[in-house]
Amino acid sequence: MKNLILFIAILLSLISCNQKGGKKLLPGSVGRYNELMVIANHKVWEGKIGKELKKVIASDVIGLPQPEPQFSITQIPHRGFDGFLKHNRNILSVEKSDVASFDIDYNVFSKPQIYAHLKGPDQQSIIKLIQENSDKLITIFKEHDLDMVQKRLGKKSYKKTSIEFFNKQRISLKVPTDYNKISDTFDFVWFRKRFEHYGMNVNGSLNIIAYTIPLEVPFSQVKDSIISIRNTIGKKYLPGGKEGTYLITEAAYTPHFFDAVLAKKNAYKVNGKWEVYKDFEAGPFVAYFVNDSTNKRIVVVEALVYAPAIKKRDFMFEAEAIIRSLQIE
Repeated sequence: MKNLILFIAILLSLISCNQKGGKKLLPGSVGRYNELMVIANHKVWEGKIGKELKKVIASDVIGLPQPEPQFSITQIPHRGFDGFLKHNRNILSVEKSDVASFDIDYNVFSKPQIYAHLKGPDQQSIIKLIQENSDKLITIFKEHDLDMVQKRLGKKSYKKTSIEFFNKQRISLKVPTDYNKISDTFDFVWFRKRFEHYGMNVNGSLNIIAYTIPLEVPFSQVKDSIISIRNTIGKKYLPGGKEGTYLITEAAYTPHFFDAVLAKKNAYKVNGKWEVYKDFEAGPFVAYFVNDSTNKRIVVVEALVYAPAIKKRDFMFEAEAIIRSLQIE
């Protein structure tokens, strides 16, 4: 009897704590990064609204060798949105409303969670919303997932004091300890993680490299030299598997350049493809060239994925999360 009373007291205490201040304890959200649940009736999803929405959320990721969509999408009708489905991390709902609006709610049914709503009185108003918010529709979910991945990866990462390059260059990067340290000198560092894919024995790897170069011209002129800089670094530090081979920027593919901000500094982001000179290995890369004008240098952080015959989007996304953890003293 005493045990039963104690159990009831503890249960009531937990309920009271969970509901304190009108709030209840939310369950953890589910779903992998780059997954998006769309709540829309079948007629809407297969009609003009769905077609316009797919142009955005199912558009190809830039810089990958084969087409891969921004998100892996699951579509369900409103009447089916119940139970454990409400615990999905990323949710986008298409709804009828008297007023057109694009609203975002956080942690509605689980945590962390983004629940976005596209609302409008008719088809044309919702399509207009999609067109006006195309970038935001991708960014809100991508940034949400990047934050989640960074928190997970940062739990077991190399300490700055254990990496010579970080200490000498006065920078830090949250690289998980399951990445092996391949090279670490005062001016260059290379981490590599080999992986399997869903149990397959795939000879793949995800590589993170970082280096610095002097800032000898206005930063606006650096963009013109990025490919030659990468090729020089590849020849010096990234040998291939055969004698006389090394990593270069793939000549047959024009990289995509974007203005960016990293570590609170202006940067150029580059998405492209790498290949091994005089060999057949190749894959996608993302590189950030950061204007560290205070120290009169450029800090470069890159990720290179080698994953033959399998999809590469999620590997590149993990790499992006690591790169975005860069801090410069």
